[in-house]
Amino acid sequence: MKKEKKKLQYRIFQNIFFLLKGIKEEHPTLILLIAIQIILSVVAPVFGIYIPKIALDLVLNKATLQEIFTVLGTIGIIMALSMGLSGMADSGKYMLYNDMRRYYQQKLFLQSLNCDYKIMESEEGQTKYERAFTTLQWGDMSCTSVMLVSVIDIAVNLLCFCIYSGIMLTLNPLIILLLIALSMISLFCTKRAQNYENAKRDEIAVCNKKIQYVIHAGDSSQFGKDMRLYRTGGWFLSLRNTLIEQSGRITAKIQNRYFAAGAGNACVLFLRDGIAYTYLIYAVLSHIITISEFTLYFGAITAFSGFVSSIVTSLNQLNGANLEMNSLRAFLDNTDEPDPEQPLDPAEIPDYSIEFCDVCFSYNPDSPPVLNHLNLKIEAGEKVALVGVNGIGKTTMVKLLCGFYKPDSGKILIGGKDIRSFQKKHLFTLFSIVFQDIYIPPFTVAENISLQESKNTDCDRVQSCLIKAGLWEKIRQCENGIDTPMTKEITDGLVLSGGEQQKLLMARALYKNAPILILDEPTAALDPIAESQTYEQFHRFAANKTTLYISHRLASTRFCHKIAFLKDGRITEEGTHDELLRKGGDYSKMFQLQSHYYQKGKEDGQNA
Repeated sequence: MKKEKKKLQYRIFQNIFFLLKGIKEEHPTLILLIAIQIILSVVAPVFGIYIPKIALDLVLNKATLQEIFTVLGTIGIIMALSMGLSGMADSGKYMLYNDMRRYYQQKLFLQSLNCDYKIMESEEGQTKYERAFTTLQWGDMSCTSVMLVSVIDIAVNLLCFCIYSGIMLTLNPLIILLLIALSMISLFCTKRAQNYENAKRDEIAVCNKKIQYVIHAGDSSQFGKDMRLYRTGGWFLSLRNTLIEQSGRITAKIQNRYFAAGAGNACVLFLRDGIAYTYLIYAVLSHIITISEFTLYFGAITAFSGFVSSIVTSLNQLNGANLEMNSLRAFLDNTDEPDPEQPLDPAEIPDYSIEFCDVCFSYNPDSPPVLNHLNLKIEAGEKVALVGVNGIGKTTMVKLLCGFYKPDSGKILIGGKDIRSFQKKHLFTLFSIVFQDIYIPPFTVAENISLQESKNTDCDRVQSCLIKAGLWEKIRQCENGIDTPMTKEITDGLVLSGGEQQKLLMARALYKNAPILILDEPTAALDPIAESQTYEQFHRFAANKTTLYISHRLASTRFCHKIAFLKDGRITEEGTHDELLRKGGDYSKMFQLQSHYYQKGKEDGQNA
């Protein structure tokens, strides 16, 4: 799709409900603990403000010691119980709301695996993912934790604010308006700094992505040989330091904005409390209020200012967390096209023929088309080789066929049904593919073939696939057989040669046993003879499945029912190997050129 998706911005209440929905799904007990803490956290401040007034009234009214201790003791017990239970609820919720970061990290990871492939393959998509994941990497300062704590603090302080406002209304309503107005100025100052920080998040995300790449490249054994031979360690270290300095400059600018906001807030706080206390002193000297009322109002103004400040601080924190939650949800909610409303069941497919119908596609709106009104029909059970020079669009056709990308125009049919009519999870079940890029995670041999946990793996089927792929003799010599761990990333596991890795991938494709098989140049690193033998071996196991072979070595696919030659975004020639040679077109010329190259190499080897 050329049309960009709209950048989503959610309101604070929308993100709060989003967070509460996740909590209800993952830790419903947490909602109960939050409610308990909010209610009990209000009790102590309310009783606390009245204790000095009650004590003074008891003394001035000449109450007995027993009456004083009874009243104050009862209040103290209630406060202690409420504070204790509130602390227990707070401790109980801490582990749960921190675990919500793990919950959303998992959702992000799964979304990165299931979202439109075009998103994760693009720089914009990777930056969006990095920005989303960064919001969950700061412990208690992560967006989900800050948002939840801020909501609790606002709820507690707002309830106390209402109660204390009722008390202060009996003194002078203008005092409340003054405190609120000056607090709003403080909120405005801090919000400006937060907006500036949010505007710089993309720059920080890009820096972090580059830093992580440099660190990964330095740690990776894949690049270790080149880095040693070409002595690039100093270059990479210099690049890392430059990126860190760049990130530091951005962070410094953000902190300067917060420093200026903090200085402004300090001035506002001094003015706010100074005016309120001056009026209170005037009121008691003018006998507008009594001494006991003075202690009540003095405590109320002190606490009221604290509640307003806490509300302002929490609102600022909530606003910052909301901006980060937007980054989180921008990836979770805006990186995938919805499945069709009435999806087709794969069981409804009459056969597994494949047809590209006038397909056009380009990776970017401004780039030339990779495929230009391409048409190709592959009958059910037919073995077709797709050939052409490197970079001509063969792998792009596979990506489109699998639904990783959507055509700019035209349709792709399987069994006469548009692939856009299927849910992605159902579409993926139709293909067994061996890609050129090798992916072998540090699991056991059996798990690497089934790509499932051991408990869900059919070991007999794994062995059968290894035998067919020609890798069983290698695996059976290992002490633990198919339970041998692979790679050296985590354990001292089995490491296969390039050709053996290709056989493992073929065993993986055989294990899945999908109706459509695709080999996307998986043997490019092998010599032509080994590649031809591998393709022919796989051809014998393909049986009646629809099979697509992709190769730039033309002799490797002579056995196919049909060969399709891709050039300039179109299929320009179709036919068997012999038919295309007799035709004398581009395929024939490329074959003759490749044959001459290999024959010349053979003659040079004999002369040597």
